[in-house]
Amino acid sequence: MKEIKIKDLVTKEHVVKFDSYRAGYFYYIVYNSNQTPNGDSYGFTVPIDDIGGATLLATDKAITFMRWIRKAIADNTLVKIK
Repeated sequence: MKEIKIKDLVTKEHVVKFDSYRAGYFYYIVYNSNQTPNGDSYGFTVPIDDIGGATLLATDKAITFMRWIRKAIADNTLVKIK
């Protein structure tokens, strides 16, 4: 996979969508809403222990999830879905 930079995934066109929950992690997909369904999409996790008092919506602006997207890039856990 080519190197992904955080600025490539948190533009105003990028959104996140809740995918599933399992074993203490929320799974989200980030994609460019202007390129759907043909654009790239990436999966990342949000640990339930790291949410604190935040509200996680089913769909939201990617910039709101920048903390977890950045961490997935740094940890090499960002998964290209398509």
